[in-house]
Amino acid sequence: MSRSSCVYNVPMALDPKTSRTEGLEPVLAMARNRTHIKEAQKYTIGPMPVATFMETFLSITSGDGRDMLSSRNAFSAVPKHAKKPAEVYEPLFNALAKSTARRARCPGFVFDESIGRSKRPRFLGYAKPHICCFTPENLAHVQRADPALRVELGYAELFIQTMADPMFDFFVDPSPDAEGDALRRHDFAQTFSDEKRCKESERAFGLHIAFASEVFARQHRVFLFTVSVAGSMARLFRWDRSGCVVTEAFDIHDHPEIFADFFWRFSKLSDAGRGHDLTIQMASQEDEGLFRSTVKEYVKAQLEVQGDELDKALSFHYQPGHVTAVRVNSQQPSEPGEHAQLFLVSRPVVTPLSLSGRCTRGYWCVNAATGRIGFLKDTWRTILRKDTEGDILHHLNGLGVRNIPALAIDGDVISCTDEVQDDDHTFQDTETDRFVDEPWARRIRGNDVIVSMHRHYRLVTHTVGYPLRSLRGTEELLFATYDVFIAMQDALTKDSRIHRDLSVGNIILVKEPDRAVRRGYLIDWESSDFVDSEGEALHAGRAGTWAFMSIRMLYPGHQDYRHTFEDDMEALLYVVLYCALLYLPHRFLVSNLTDLVDEFFDEVEGRGSSISGGGAKSVNRKIRSYTKRVCFTSQTFRQWLDTVMGYHGPLPEDHARYSGKWTPAHLDAFWSDFLKTHALERDDRTVHELSMVHFYDLDSLPSDLATPPGYPRGLRRRRNIQDEDETSSTASSVAQGTYRRPPAKRSRTGPAPTGGLRRSERIRNQQSRAKAATTAVGGSAHTAKAPARKRNAGSKGRPRQRLRK
Repeated sequence: MSRSSCVYNVPMALDPKTSRTEGLEPVLAMARNRTHIKEAQKYTIGPMPVATFMETFLSITSGDGRDMLSSRNAFSAVPKHAKKPAEVYEPLFNALAKSTARRARCPGFVFDESIGRSKRPRFLGYAKPHICCFTPENLAHVQRADPALRVELGYAELFIQTMADPMFDFFVDPSPDAEGDALRRHDFAQTFSDEKRCKESERAFGLHIAFASEVFARQHRVFLFTVSVAGSMARLFRWDRSGCVVTEAFDIHDHPEIFADFFWRFSKLSDAGRGHDLTIQMASQEDEGLFRSTVKEYVKAQLEVQGDELDKALSFHYQPGHVTAVRVNSQQPSEPGEHAQLFLVSRPVVTPLSLSGRCTRGYWCVNAATGRIGFLKDTWRTILRKDTEGDILHHLNGLGVRNIPALAIDGDVISCTDEVQDDDHTFQDTETDRFVDEPWARRIRGNDVIVSMHRHYRLVTHTVGYPLRSLRGTEELLFATYDVFIAMQDALTKDSRIHRDLSVGNIILVKEPDRAVRRGYLIDWESSDFVDSEGEALHAGRAGTWAFMSIRMLYPGHQDYRHTFEDDMEALLYVVLYCALLYLPHRFLVSNLTDLVDEFFDEVEGRGSSISGGGAKSVNRKIRSYTKRVCFTSQTFRQWLDTVMGYHGPLPEDHARYSGKWTPAHLDAFWSDFLKTHALERDDRTVHELSMVHFYDLDSLPSDLATPPGYPRGLRRRRNIQDEDETSSTASSVAQGTYRRPPAKRSRTGPAPTGGLRRSERIRNQQSRAKAATTAVGGSAHTAKAPARKRNAGSKGRPRQRLRK
């Protein structure tokens, strides 16, 4: 069986500050684990009967089992209970690796103890799967690679993660004789009375999820199989972009034939049957040369760099030997026979590190036929909406909406099997959602699991640029965001449409010949919506990115309200403020800046569907208690910020001057005139790093670094990862699901703790002062006004971290 059709070990996005793989910092592994556990409880469905799992996902139409090793006592050396995982995975590996001249446990594949290639295997940030399954040629690639790299996850066909004892299993099956109410009330997630057992269980399952996420990031996959073994109890997993299906546990001592049959069936699956996306193929050397030269010239023109600086900039889009050809099917061919085009890509500018949802990859691409550069968005869209992002862009382009991407081609991804595209146009859809209502599906942590179907979708635009976070200074920030405001107004006046997801990650900068500063483009229109005659979105519910959402939409009880254009205007104001705090010169300590950003952008109160926020934003709107603390070097920018904030929420002394000016017309008139009449600093970019030290897993720090930079002296490093405590009360909120991280900095996993009063207490105190100040001038005229009515949403919105291009 040929394995050449699969693409393995694909490049991941680089961190622009460190030029290392973005999002996998070892010191933040523990915080990522907590997030994985929290999210997995929303999308894991089980326990599926093992026989059903086999027939549904590993159905075999050929093969007589002659190449299959006998299963009799095959796994008897694996202990039912052990003191450490090594006592499980070592005999398990020996059993799986056993073979004869004509028979094997997984014919055509080989197993490897990948954990042995980790330089610090006990620590989350450096751990690797206990056992991986490879093709023989890919194992050779792994063995030749530097052990410090994580190529195992770039080549693995599946992996096996073990635990010492079944008591550490994150899941618990209902009793075989359970029925009626007892069965309906059963919770699939195990409840632990012992804290240490709970931590060990969550650590093991969180690591399992992390490995699965990284396999998806390092390979092009539609789905993935994995295995968990706790003592002698095994579970089978199937992951896709809707979630995970997990089987009931079975004892490999009592039922070795089940375990053996799984691996034998797995060996008989085609490349597509094992989850590989065959619509992506390795490019030829000629195509790689075309890609490199085209992208290099575009980078040179955009950044005006050369030499080593140009080579470094090119490395963020191109990795030698790793250029692939991606098939994009046309949703509506403009010419007869124009059904698909090939685009060349290499290193993405964003890599998804979550398992479920849209999971967007973004690439600079080159059309293999024309040589034209573009941007390719590879995502998993929800099929609840009839119109795709390409439909929206095509319509807006036709209406002449300015400063938005120009659509090239888009379409749902059609499945390929055995290197041939399906003629019946079967799309790459998720399958986890099919099993939500099965009688064996149980609740997790008291909640029903609700997942939706996603379909693989690709979109290419002719507009290619750099993220807003790369801004060069005050001038570019205010000009580019005004370009975005023009796009917003055009969409509203020409199509009665609002964007609903104004964020730092949804604005790109493009150098064009007619301007000295780069133009801003508003991208990612998939969450946009039409508005009615009253200016409210047709669909209710929060949409967009939590950090930049308006006060009104964050207000308690407003999760089912409907967005307006004024909400988008407010979000754009917060985008400008966020960028100014992180990238413009000012005199503010790092610790104070971290606290300000956490409180202003990340505040979340409550849990589940009743969460709310915006308290700090509301306080600042009334008395500027946050923004007045920042002394920006540019007085011109200070003037712009004070004026626009005055329009949004006048201070008591400015009420007569600014009242009633928070309208598109007033803001446009002020902003356009301001840019014409004021000289703005061009190259005053100053990067301010936010502190993350309170979320470091100190055991994953380099051994030669006794104390991480910025970490308070006198605090000792933890020695036992199993006995660690939370580093702060805020870190605990991350684990409990009461916190949402800001989207503009994907590596952030939670706010840093602050001294003195708790953040919520400080905000409430400031709210009291703001209320007193408002009362003193005659009432609460500046409070967020709720719409006259609210309507039920088709699907409730929730704060989410959007993936960036």
